[in-house]
Formats: sequence, C-alpha cells, structure tokens
Amino acid sequence: MSILGKQASARPAKRSGAAEIAAFVTDGETENALRLLVQEQVMTFTVVRRGSVRDAIAYLGTAAPPRVLIVDVSGSRLPLSDIDELASACEPGVVVIVLGQQNDIGLFRDLMHLGIADYLVKPVTTEWLRRSISIGLGGQSGSAMRQRTGKIIAVTGARGGVGTSTVMTNVGWLLANKIGRNVALVDLDLQCGAISLMLGLKRQTGMMEALKNAHRIDNIFLDRTLVHHGERLSVLSAEEPLGDDTHYEPQALDQVIKVLEQRHHYVLFDVPRRPDPVYQHLLSRAQVRVVVANPTIASIRDVMRILKLAGRDDIGQRLLVVLNHTAPPSQADISRRDFEKAVGRRVDFEIPFTRHAMFADNSGKLLAQRRCTATDQLMRITDDLTGRRAVQRFSLARLFGR
Repeated sequence: MSILGKQASARPAKRSGAAEIAAFVTDGETENALRLLVQEQVMTFTVVRRGSVRDAIAYLGTAAPPRVLIVDVSGSRLPLSDIDELASACEPGVVVIVLGQQNDIGLFRDLMHLGIADYLVKPVTTEWLRRSISIGLGGQSGSAMRQRTGKIIAVTGARGGVGTSTVMTNVGWLLANKIGRNVALVDLDLQCGAISLMLGLKRQTGMMEALKNAHRIDNIFLDRTLVHHGERLSVLSAEEPLGDDTHYEPQALDQVIKVLEQRHHYVLFDVPRRPDPVYQHLLSRAQVRVVVANPTIASIRDVMRILKLAGRDDIGQRLLVVLNHTAPPSQADISRRDFEKAVGRRVDFEIPFTRHAMFADNSGKLLAQRRCTATDQLMRITDDLTGRRAVQRFSLARLFGR
C-alpha cells in the first residue's frame, strides 16, 4: 500500500512479538464474526477491538506492526483521508484490509490503487474474512495479495543548476531525521551526481553495480552496496568515469526499485533531465513527481515540456512544482505570478534564496540542519510528502466537489 509507507516519528521501543492480525471495527456484528474466526482457526496472537482508524493508529504507536491490519471506515466521511492518516503509524510490509459500508466501485478502485490488499463491504461473513486474512498470511491465494510498499518519488530539474539535488537531499534528510522514516536516496546521474558529495560521503560505485547485476539484487546485495548516513538515511549512487558507457535497461531499474521499496518508507530518485525511455518509465512508476525550477524564461519553457510529458495526474500519482531561488533576487527574475500564468498551473512550493545553501553544498553540512526560511519551505515539502497537508487538501476538494 504505497501511501502507507510511513512510520510515527516518536515510537516507543517495540516488543519482540507482533500480532498476526490486528482488527479495529465499528460494530458488534463484525467484531463477533472476527472473534468466531479467531476461535475456529485457533489464532493465538490476535487483537480484535471495537474502534476506528484513529484507534488503529493509537495501537500502532505502542505495538509492533501486525502482519495483517484490518480497519473499518464505515463511519468515516472521508475514508481515503483516514487511510492516508493511518500512514503515520504503519510500516512497509503490513497487509491492510479495509471494511466499509459503501458499495462504490470508485472508492474500491481508489483504495486498491493506494495499495490495500482488499476492501470488504459490510455486513461481512466469516468466510469472506477467512479468505482475505488467509491470503494476507500467505495462504493459497497469497500470490495475489498486494503488500504495502514504500512511496516512490521522482525528483527532476527543469534544467541544470536549479538545485534539484539540493532540494531532494535536504527533503530526504528531513524525512529521515525529523519525521523518523526509513529513506533511500538514489542518484541516477551515474557520472556527475552530487548527492554523496552533499552528504560528505566517499566516492561510490554501488548504483552502477546494482544496475549491471539486477538479476541478483536482494537485501544482502543492498546491505553491501547502500551507504548509510545516520540511522535512517541510505544512499545509492555512483561516480563512473566520464568516458564509460552507463546505459542500462528500465527492467534493471525496476528490480532496484522493487527491493528498495520493500524496506524503505520513501525512495527518492534524483532523475537527470534526459527524456529517454528510462526517464519516462520512472515518471510512470513514481507516486509523486517533483519538478524543480528557477524563476527564468528557460525554466518556464522546460517546465511546460515536462508537464506535457508527464501527462495528466492519475489517482495516487501527483506532480509538484517547486520554484527554487538559487541566486539573490534581481529585477530580471520572473515573478511567481507570471511563472504560474506562463506554465498554466500553480507553484506548490517556493524556496527563497539563502546564502546558507552555497556554504552547505560545499561543507557536507546540509541546509536542513540550519534554521532559516529556506529550511521552513523544505519542511513544508516534507510534510506534504508524508500526507500531513494531503488530508486537508483532500477534504477541501471533496467539500467543493472536485
């Protein structure tokens, strides 16, 4: 479930044993059906309680994540928003089953696109519950079960020099160190990438090695190639000689994504501005696409090109435009209003110029570790990616029928 690839920022130490099933339902009939199933199947470690999504969140804040989580959105006015809020307490790998009263194919599709394993319309039978839970625990139809995985974010610059790597690296650091998520930063500029330099890491070759050996990528392989920056932030990059051939197939990148998203809440890709098949493939795979631009005519032109290439946003697939001021303000700058008018859409975030950014890029100490107005905007982007602003935006959209 891609939008749930998130974890509470301050969670108590987890106990060693995790429940196979934790269920929070809003009515006695469903609760009784679950308890009967638990007795029939002699499930020794389960949690069945009367409650809502918020009760499930409270439980996950103090307990190890279960293998299967069942939540009831019957009384919810905004079920998708509630599921998004559940994200702050749920980790990758948990199978999520949602119960509800709306027999709505649109809601079903939206929930499935978000990555839930199953949506059951109440009243539910013991047999329906048995089948869904059996699949979730690796039963006969287990291959069809969708497990929630981390969120894929593609960050690209409208053109060179707009601060793409700076924005991505700082947001990744904030996700890891301020929000408490497990984050992987992947630099797809295999020859001139800057992420490792910004973090003060030594020269790496891991990304190229992973792409050349995609058939044998697994957790052990990644443990050997990922470079860690602190407890929760990992980096996969390369610094290949300029004369070397760094071509690779989209299928190799898919395998890298598959393994990374199974163990990280967020996987951020720094994507070079090179609209080849790999670039377009990654745009299609990402749940969030971030375009970084500066206030220039050239950026306006190329943002328009990227928006056209990306196409219309689909369910669960968003595109954010970040206007980044990389130089001191001048009369030659395009105003935000004129920028938005030219590209035909609003700017989601605007990062003001700060001299701290120049020093940070050369010192190995990130801008996000300082207190300034630019860092405040970077934190707003971080909050948006974790869904803190998405719930409010979704509520307003439903209120006005959008």
